[in-house]
Amino acid sequence: MAIPTRLRLDALDLARGVAILAMVIYHFAWDLSFLGFVATDVGREPGWIAFARAIATSFLVIVGISLVFAHQAGQSWSKFVRRVAKIAAAAGAITLATFMVFPDAFIFFGILHMIAAGSILALPFLRAPVLLTLAAALAVFAAPQFYGSPAFDTRWLAWIGFFETPPLTNDFEPVFPWFSAVLVGVAAGRLAFDRGLIIHLARWQIRSRPARWLAGAGRWSLVIYLLHQPILLGALYPLAMLTAPAPATFTQACVAECVAVGTDEAICAPACACTRDALVRNGFERLLEAPSISQQEQTLLDDVAAQCFRAVRDGDPTGNDPLDIKPLR
Repeated sequence: MAIPTRLRLDALDLARGVAILAMVIYHFAWDLSFLGFVATDVGREPGWIAFARAIATSFLVIVGISLVFAHQAGQSWSKFVRRVAKIAAAAGAITLATFMVFPDAFIFFGILHMIAAGSILALPFLRAPVLLTLAAALAVFAAPQFYGSPAFDTRWLAWIGFFETPPLTNDFEPVFPWFSAVLVGVAAGRLAFDRGLIIHLARWQIRSRPARWLAGAGRWSLVIYLLHQPILLGALYPLAMLTAPAPATFTQACVAECVAVGTDEAICAPACACTRDALVRNGFERLLEAPSISQQEQTLLDDVAAQCFRAVRDGDPTGNDPLDIKPLR
């Protein structure tokens, strides 16, 4: 079953529009946190992390569905290459821009990099059986749980996904496991054609004005993605300089959080100071100020803090007992 080459599906445009709106909301919240307007650490709070992952997953699933529809519509190779090249160029611009602003945590393989790579990697699956595609999706998703090596910890190889400790970055969607979302989209697109659902999708039209606005945003999602953060930060940063209080130091924030859960400040203060000193002493100063850290780095931070709290509670008022800090690349 084929569809006209010029056909645009309102449903897909609307889905992209919802995804890009959610991304703008997330980045706005992240900016507020980064600039000190709100106390919540958006880059580390589990709910916000889950929200960000859901947004990235939705974009990649839509990519897979769109690839199937374009293939069924007879999209030319030249148009496909131009599209992927445009996304890859945008990804390169994001890497360059974030390197200038966050040299220690720049985006070297974020959502745009994964969209470009996934668009190419998914090509063999556009004609593959749906069950085979779903099996491949499951394998890609599960593979990092069964294999990892320090050899993949550098930025040159971490994008593949088999790292043990990923480099610090503000956005990271490596091929394993994120390519699985593209494959799920491919399978969903194939099912839409095989089961005749494409006919219903093609006939469905947007009626409400808000939905039309979202669909319009979906058609311009790449432009919005590239421009929304410079606009948000450009508006918020000067305001932060004028009105936002200076962000708390690591020790201040640690003590405040510790006391808030009912621990005596006499324990919180030396334990937090111990944690700070241990990280500095072992070369992990960046964890004290980084706007976002990886799950592995958060685990290390939690382990060091736990050791310091045990040391203080066990009678060492300064928490200076030797700490077992594992290497982190």
